[in-house]
Amino acid sequence: MNAYINFLNDLTNKNNFQYPKFNDQIKWVNYYEALEKEELKNKLIKKLQHKLNWSFKNTKPWINSLSKGCQLCGEGDWSCLFITGKCNAKCFYCPTSQNIDGIPSTQRTSFDNVDDYIQYLEYFDFKGASLSGGEPLIVFDRTLNYVKNIKKYFGDKLYLWIYTNGILGSKEMYNQLANAGLDEIRFDIGASNYNLKYIKLVKDSIPNISVEIPAVPEELEQLKQILPELIEIGVTNLNLHQLRLTNYNAPKLLPKNYTYLHGEQATILESELTALKIIEFVADNNLKIGVNYCAFHFKNRFQKAGFRKKIASKFIEPSLQLTDNGFLRSITSNGSSFIIENNKLISEKNELTKNHQHFEIKYKGLILDDNLENTQHPKKIIIGNKTYFLKSGLTQTAVNTDQNQILEFIKLFENNGSIIPENKNLFALWKNEFIEWNLRGYF
Repeated sequence: MNAYINFLNDLTNKNNFQYPKFNDQIKWVNYYEALEKEELKNKLIKKLQHKLNWSFKNTKPWINSLSKGCQLCGEGDWSCLFITGKCNAKCFYCPTSQNIDGIPSTQRTSFDNVDDYIQYLEYFDFKGASLSGGEPLIVFDRTLNYVKNIKKYFGDKLYLWIYTNGILGSKEMYNQLANAGLDEIRFDIGASNYNLKYIKLVKDSIPNISVEIPAVPEELEQLKQILPELIEIGVTNLNLHQLRLTNYNAPKLLPKNYTYLHGEQATILESELTALKIIEFVADNNLKIGVNYCAFHFKNRFQKAGFRKKIASKFIEPSLQLTDNGFLRSITSNGSSFIIENNKLISEKNELTKNHQHFEIKYKGLILDDNLENTQHPKKIIIGNKTYFLKSGLTQTAVNTDQNQILEFIKLFENNGSIIPENKNLFALWKNEFIEWNLRGYF
């Protein structure tokens, strides 16, 4: 049994302990269902092969167009600020409780001052940002203030959008956001039971209108019916997420008899098929709207790696290299440091690799935090008027390799990590080096 299968088995075992109150109610996919549903998925993909585009190591399938915001997200150039933690909707699929306002925050840092957030965006050279929640329109004055100041500072150098369910929206609000320079607005129409009157209010004001919703299996036909109207209103893109199970939403999701897939988090099999069926419908009817499937595999891999790379790239040291997956790698042997360049191992002292028999490979990730209580001997970073703390830690124990294995390791770079190694040590290295290719099979 190879290392990757062991890894998947470990994920399965982890899932069995992740939902202690609900595990006996969860309908995990069985072997025969997995084969049957994967065959259906593959038929859909094969039918669409001449119209379907694949981005980000084949984890994001899309048709017609991919919005600029989604492109920036996959490239790791996007910051999502949760402007409030409070929401006025009660969507059954929401993964967390949303009943507390709180200070605007993102990735372990908070920003009660828009100027601090602007300096943060500039320091890390983000090309895109979004205001999410909760529901940003609940704190409209705050949202408008952030939009106005961010766009005043960056102008067209930064693409800015907000997420909303639209229930509290008005023409006046949207005109103010448009005048402040907002580039895009994304509606969760699932929160309003697909009532499109809320989107119609924004027509002819904000330049780009998108719909971003989970792909809910029982709402497939309803979504098909309203697609032509969405296009008529001016919606250019439909982003479909994969439903996932959490201990918070389990009481609402489990009665629906979905089939759950194992992974880093439990996801819903029928949700993925629903997204692909919507893409199929758009292709069959030649509808002029961009649709992308935002799979959990894409979000979990690219969003996390993108942020790790943003932080690490600012603080990299000469003897370290930044991996595709956003970790800092060091390779040493007998006091000498090595880097990988053009798929070759190169010594800082121009030594021959064959003179070294044993190598130690280490990885670390960097964490930026503004919470003093969570820091132990951290490095202090000043960005604008705000103090942050930079922490690092090993993602795993060091991997020791010999001459033969280091050559096998270097070969992984020839195909950008698309071939998963079976050896345990090489697999441990591969996981830290590369973002995994493709949507996973069902298990």
